[in-house]
Amino acid sequence: MKTTQKHPDWALKHKKPGTELKLINGRYYLYGVKSVYDKTIGRSRKVSLGILGSITKEKGFIPSEKNELKKKSKMSYFAKQVMIFEYGLAKWLMDELENSGVLNSLKEHFPNHWKFIVFMVYCRIGYQSPLKNIPFHLENSFILDILEWHEKVYDAKISDYLFELGQMSNSIHDFMRPKDKKRRTILIDATDIVLQSSNIALSQKGYNSNMDFQPQFVLLYLYDALTLEPIYYRSIPGNIREVSAMKNIVVMSGLEECTYVGDKGFFSQTNVEQLENMHLQYIIPLKRDNKLIPYELLEEIEQSNNYFKFSNRFIFYADTKSLENRKIELFLDGKLKEQEKTDYLSRIESLPENYSKPKFNEIVHVMGTLAIMHNTEMKPQDIYVEYKNRGNIEQFFDHFKNTIEADCSHMQREESLNGWLFINHVSMMMIYKLFQILKTTPLNKKQNLIHHYSINDAIDHLKTIKKIKFDYDKYVTSEINKSTKTLLKQMKISIT
Repeated sequence: MKTTQKHPDWALKHKKPGTELKLINGRYYLYGVKSVYDKTIGRSRKVSLGILGSITKEKGFIPSEKNELKKKSKMSYFAKQVMIFEYGLAKWLMDELENSGVLNSLKEHFPNHWKFIVFMVYCRIGYQSPLKNIPFHLENSFILDILEWHEKVYDAKISDYLFELGQMSNSIHDFMRPKDKKRRTILIDATDIVLQSSNIALSQKGYNSNMDFQPQFVLLYLYDALTLEPIYYRSIPGNIREVSAMKNIVVMSGLEECTYVGDKGFFSQTNVEQLENMHLQYIIPLKRDNKLIPYELLEEIEQSNNYFKFSNRFIFYADTKSLENRKIELFLDGKLKEQEKTDYLSRIESLPENYSKPKFNEIVHVMGTLAIMHNTEMKPQDIYVEYKNRGNIEQFFDHFKNTIEADCSHMQREESLNGWLFINHVSMMMIYKLFQILKTTPLNKKQNLIHHYSINDAIDHLKTIKKIKFDYDKYVTSEINKSTKTLLKQMKISIT
């Protein structure tokens, strides 16, 4: 069926985004418009910004005299002051979101909220900002201009959008669910977050590493084993221990292979049996006083051919000890052993009441060792690397945990909490992108950028690049200092 065109081409060619064409008494007029969310009707509605001018076939667009006076008035105001906005981080974030495909995925799953998600992620990455400070950071940033966001951002609006986002559980799940179901992953143990709210069912009394029995919830996370990329998360009530929830998060993610990597406090016969009953693979370090560790194998460990290089030093390992379906790998780090010996002997001098040479003689043979129990078919070197990666993941997550916890403690609606956790997840995805650049880009022949620059260092360098508004709707990008220019060139980041 052939559709009829409402307006002629000569009128339509003047219609631009943010404008509306109207036919009044046989004449065409162009009006400015914007979209405003209306809570009473539960959707956006169009608001007129006034007439911009008229359109004729002969003369084209004829600006409204009244509108021109308004523009001149604004120009005279802005001409009196120079305004500076953060630009470098905002531009990098938008480019990285687009190049990685994350932006398209956000648009697909959150068509009405993707811009909100992006500027919230910007504030979390750039400033680790709690909710109350987000309007302030946005006022001093160019991110809203890049997003073409024309609405005012204030506390109540952020709260409403966060609540709406948290209601979109299916969209959040579909966004996170990996396309590659056979990715090898690490399932790290839970993070306990205090949550003082009687309105949120997740808030239940539990205990954490500090033996703190305050109301809290537990956050479980899946990461890629090789790249450390955050993949999928799930929040559970604080009174449910993570070991009983692990199988569910694996099933929900759709992943077919997951390996749980625990810490030294996790090992117990009960916990290991639970993992085995759930048919989960695991890598769990043992405390040095565990009687299952075959320390007798240390005597000739450095005479063996069992060694590999890790972080510019060599790690020796003993032959695998098998306990039916379980295995124990014993590693010796010579550099760590010397550090531990030096540390202990120094404490004998400073704290003689707690440290002594006889005690040193008893434990010196286990210094520098690491024993790991597992039920995988992985080689000792791979077991060691995956366990060490767990430490990197923990540091990675700590980049956000403090402000996550601070804001969660004030939230009174579960939907808002869900929205906030998702914002932090996308933020971690983008921090990971920055981390990967630093980790894989050479600084010199022996080191990569990560050995000299932290994630925060890179962010701070990006934030030094500004947009300068010197007149109405006129901008220039600020000059870039030499150190920032050098770093961005090494990272192959272009801010234009």
